[in-house]
Amino acid sequence: MKHETQVETLKILLKLREQGRDQAMLGEVVQIPVRNYTEPDILEREMATVFRDYPMVAGHASHVREPGSYLLSDWDKFPYVVIRDKEGILRAFLNTCRHRGARIVSGKEKLLKALVCPFHGWVYGLDDSLRSVTKEFAFPDLDRCKYGLKELPVAEHMGLIWIHPTPGATIDLASYLGVICDDIEHFEIDKLVSYRKTSVTKKANWKLLLKTYLEGYHVPFLHRNTIANVFKKGVIAHFEHGPHIRLAAARANILDVLQVDRELWRILKYASVYYTLFPNTFFIMHPDYVSINTFYPETADQTIWTHEMLYRKSEFEGECGKAALAKRFDYTNDVVFDLEDFAIAESVQVGLRNGANEFHTLGLEEGLLGIFQKSIDQALRQATG
Repeated sequence: MKHETQVETLKILLKLREQGRDQAMLGEVVQIPVRNYTEPDILEREMATVFRDYPMVAGHASHVREPGSYLLSDWDKFPYVVIRDKEGILRAFLNTCRHRGARIVSGKEKLLKALVCPFHGWVYGLDDSLRSVTKEFAFPDLDRCKYGLKELPVAEHMGLIWIHPTPGATIDLASYLGVICDDIEHFEIDKLVSYRKTSVTKKANWKLLLKTYLEGYHVPFLHRNTIANVFKKGVIAHFEHGPHIRLAAARANILDVLQVDRELWRILKYASVYYTLFPNTFFIMHPDYVSINTFYPETADQTIWTHEMLYRKSEFEGECGKAALAKRFDYTNDVVFDLEDFAIAESVQVGLRNGANEFHTLGLEEGLLGIFQKSIDQALRQATG
């Protein structure tokens, strides 16, 4: 985030704290039908639009630095592999053999020199071409040019790997993310490395899980024994670009910024900054590490949640540094996210079908949930013309 944007955001947070309220969001109480979180037909439409028409974050670029290194999909519904080829070019393919559809890269391989199908031994180059066919005489007139791996659009930007689910589509991140693209670039995500990544299936709708991050209304209650004191009297300021959202939540020490020259204002010292990158990724910028949370729907009421922590090596050196990293990850991942945020989301999911509520009613401080839902609804409408 540019320094002038940090200063402006902190000024907004200070004013909001004085007023004792969040920045105006939707400006009205809204209702979201609970069937958005339960009905298979709604998920089917989301899969055909939200998870088909937009680029998504595949992972951190540190996974594919050297030739032959690769990054695998965490989601069987979209099984891709991203590879750095011998010339250093980033490529992405559906991780599916063109013969009988077997998965080619399992994740157990080290650096790849070629892609070999474990089912019948067909060999593909890192450029997607079909190099050899086992007992090729059994396939008379086979045109290898028509049987290369199915290539996908891929891009590297801001230290992240982006992939588009639709072959032949384009990825224009500058246009897609707008100012948010510039924001994240200034946080120098590309200079971080991955500490640990987990993948867990939660018994809740993907939107229900992601939306737990989009309001601070619950913090004094759900997180009363963990992070509530960090955000005591906290308020939220937000910014939107298309379907993407940036929000900044004031920390309890925000008034300390008034004792510092504005040239030295650094937002992560006084506020936490979050990004919802449409459709399914949520970034959390901590002062000394970054959390990337991604949500992949399996069914209407089950979701794969992945959480990857990135950190700066120079700030966590030696045994003490490793211990501090482990402590941060366990606290953030296991306690705050899993046992609090997502445990309550699973509890909500159980209650959705009992008939108590036809709608979820969102107050003025929960407007970002409505804004996110509107982006999904708009994507569904656009797809149906």
